[in-house]
Formats: sequence, structure tokens, C-alpha cells
Amino acid sequence: MLFKSLMSIGCCLLLAGCAATSSSQVNVNTDHLFINSSFSKPADFNNITDIYFLTEQQKAMLDSTIKPSLSQSFTQQIVDNLLQKDYQAFDYDNSFTRTASQTLESKQGNCLSMVILSVAMAKHFDLKFKIYDVKTAPIWNRNGGLFLVNGHVNVQLQNTNYDSKHSVYEFLQNEYLTLDFLPRETRRSLAKQRVSERQLAAMYFSNIAADAMVQRQWDRAYWLLRESITYDPYQSAAWNSLAVLYRYNNQETLAEQVYRHAMALAPKDTNVIANLAILLSAQGRYQELFEYQRQINLAELQNPFRYFDQAEYAMSLANYDKAVNLYKKAIKLSPHVDQFYFGLYKGYLALDRDKLAIKNLKLAREKSATVNDRSRYNDKLVLLSQL
Repeated sequence: MLFKSLMSIGCCLLLAGCAATSSSQVNVNTDHLFINSSFSKPADFNNITDIYFLTEQQKAMLDSTIKPSLSQSFTQQIVDNLLQKDYQAFDYDNSFTRTASQTLESKQGNCLSMVILSVAMAKHFDLKFKIYDVKTAPIWNRNGGLFLVNGHVNVQLQNTNYDSKHSVYEFLQNEYLTLDFLPRETRRSLAKQRVSERQLAAMYFSNIAADAMVQRQWDRAYWLLRESITYDPYQSAAWNSLAVLYRYNNQETLAEQVYRHAMALAPKDTNVIANLAILLSAQGRYQELFEYQRQINLAELQNPFRYFDQAEYAMSLANYDKAVNLYKKAIKLSPHVDQFYFGLYKGYLALDRDKLAIKNLKLAREKSATVNDRSRYNDKLVLLSQL
């Protein structure tokens, strides 16, 4: 959906969906928190330029598809003809975050990719837009020894005609149209915070930096995080990820400084505090941990993989009722993780509750974050239907 944040296993990386933004009251002199000489800039790094860039062929396609109309606003045509309501023309895929051009070409993307594409289209047609960080329940993932915590973004496009001569149509419609992978009934009650175009770009670079960290591509991740912080120096997520990177690269003194800077930006972010606690514990600084114990305990309780791992262990002991209850606890904390529903499928199957098992396998397919995962779940459903 997403923008990401990091937590290692111990740490948590915070992703977009969306990154937390914070007050400009925090000290902005952060040059001492970077060590460019320790990380080689990738040769292709400068190829990553404007994330809103569209090729000339793509622009021509947009121009040929959207035309002035007396019966339909210009924005409504974009929504109906190109994006098909809430991105139904695109497959949801969170395997990586794409630029506008990549998303339009592949017809796949996560929520951040789709918002980037929508902004690119709005800019091309000179339409006003509003970007929002939507306060959904965090979506957790675990990959490469790191926890990834995903947020959510959406976008509103001004509902206006391309040709002002037909502007009478505007009075029959909402001023802005919302585009979102989330169902309308779900997002209607969610709080949201306005995000700037630069903050959205910062989320993009933070996301692909997290992907590089999972692959242990430390040099690439470092420079991507630098780029993210250049776009938005007040987002705690990128600083948190940078601190995790430093810890994995034996720069513990600097890691602590960066964690504390991230905490200054977002004092209530329990994931950052939990990451700092991992560092303090590894150094045997247990007395200092007491100051953060309440937040550390809260972070542990909010991590759905705590219950997922306990459920998997219960399954291995054939304690299926206990496993089912633990999978449900994980789902309550993070209701969009396919692994948790697949766990319920296994638990109910072991209890000979076949209808509930199939229901949760279908939910795992529905919640899956990549096209490949959905295909895998679908193959299993087809196989079960033949038994």
C-alpha cells in the first residue's frame, strides 16, 4: 500500500505508505550524521532522477485518451478511462515501489506508486491535486532479518474540465475526486494528513532504500536514504532506517546519534525507541533501558509477528486451537498481512473446519501484496476445489 519503515530483528524499518513528518523545531544541522566516505555511490545512482517523469510516448497516450467533453469532466475521464475508479486497471503489487513511468508501463504498483503516477498525470494536465498520509493500521512484513512497517497514502485530483468553456459540469460534481486502493467505506473514517510533493518523493526514496537494505546493498541504501532526507529532512522514518543501516555496518556511535535525532522528530514513535533499545541492550547498557521500558513493551505488544511466531510454534506442537487464537491476535494488530490468514487456513484445516479454512485462504489471496503471491494462493484454491 505503501511507504515503509524499518525495524531489525531486532530492527524496524518504517515505510510508505507513508513516512512520519515532524516539526521544523528540531535542529537542522545534521551534516555530522552522514559519512559519505564510508559508502560508495553506485555508478547508476544519478540515473534516478524525476520520479514523476513520463516518456513522450506515455504523454502522447494520455493526450489521445483524454479529450474535452460536455458530458464528463476532464478528471473523471482520467479516473474512468485510465485508472478505472480506484486503480482497478492496475494490479496491486508491493514487490517494489515504482516511478510514474514504471507504474504506467507495467500496470502494477503499490499505493505509493499509484499516487506518484496520479500526481504525474495531474502535473501533465495541469490539474490541482492533494496528497494524503492516511492513518491506517500499519501493515507489517518481515524480510531479510528486518521488520518492514508500511503506511498508506492516497491522492485527490481536482474535478475540473480541461476546457473551461464546459466548466458548468463542475457544479454537478465533487470539487476533488479521491483515488485509493482502500474501499471507500474503509477510508471514510480514517484520519489523514496533507503531504507535499517533496515529501512524497522522500517516501519513494526511503522505500527503495529499505528494499536495498533487505538485499544487504548497503552502499545503495545509504545514498538513497541521503536522497530521501534531502527531499524531507524532518521525516523520522528515513533517519530511523539510516540508524539501522549504521548499526548493521558497525557504526554504533553514529547509529545512536541518528536514532536520537529520529526520536527528536517523532518522540512517540515506539519503533524507533525499540530499535535504540536493541542497540543499548547489545552494548550492555541496561540501566539506560529502564527509561524506555514502557515504550519498549508497547512496541513488542504492537508487533503482530510476536503472535504469529507463537502461533507457528503452537502449530508445530499440534496445539491447533491455541494457534488459531494467536493468528487472530496477529490479524487484529495488522489485518492486511496475507501470512496471518494463511496461518489461519492451516489451523482450521488441521481442525477439520474446511469452510473456515477455505475462507481464510481466499482472504490470504485477497490480502497478498504481490502478483506472484496471489497466483500461488489461487493455484492452491484451484487444487482444493478439485479434491
